[in-house]
Amino acid sequence: MPRANGFELMFSSSGMLATMGNGLPYSIGAATAYPGRQVVCLCGDGGFTMLMGEMATLVKYKLPVKVIVIKNNTLGQIKWEQMVFLGNPEYGVEMSPIDFVKFAEACGGQGFRIEDPKLCREQLQVALATDGPVIVEAVVDPYEPPLPPTMKPAQAVHMAEALARGEPNRERIALTLFRDVVGEAAYPASPFGVVARIIKKLFGARRRKPEVSS
Repeated sequence: MPRANGFELMFSSSGMLATMGNGLPYSIGAATAYPGRQVVCLCGDGGFTMLMGEMATLVKYKLPVKVIVIKNNTLGQIKWEQMVFLGNPEYGVEMSPIDFVKFAEACGGQGFRIEDPKLCREQLQVALATDGPVIVEAVVDPYEPPLPPTMKPAQAVHMAEALARGEPNRERIALTLFRDVVGEAAYPASPFGVVARIIKKLFGARRRKPEVSS
């Protein structure tokens, strides 16, 4: 179990089943079991909206959980699975925008919105130091694909197929992917670093002169 400042850090997640909506209930359980410990709930806007009414539970029982909602107005995991695993354009994954700051205040808690990456650290520090339940609405790029630790060739092929088959946001997604490749290709640990090396190897092989045998 990892440690920070002499304290053990405890984590709970949905495991391998992609369970949606578990973050806030898990946090309620953690805050109840460990009063006085800092509890942070990290979830997407899709999962959060499934049980967002539990924010009222945090307020009722004065549980100082800090809920960080990653907001892109999209069921992100489903969206990218459709493209990367099936090669299909996204379908039925758009969400109606919700003002989570106003929702937090309506429930009796406090809300913060983070939109500028340069201010993220400062705003997050303020939110974590605030008394009582808090929702942090962290606005992120909906066209940024979540990267796996390793990228398989078949996944890259399916992504290309999805873009070619009429993905409605294909220009924005392609531009974001290009930006990521350029920005991360130099890092060996990045999936894009692996892709860049494969491309370089393939193109290097094509440039070689064919051997002539007599």
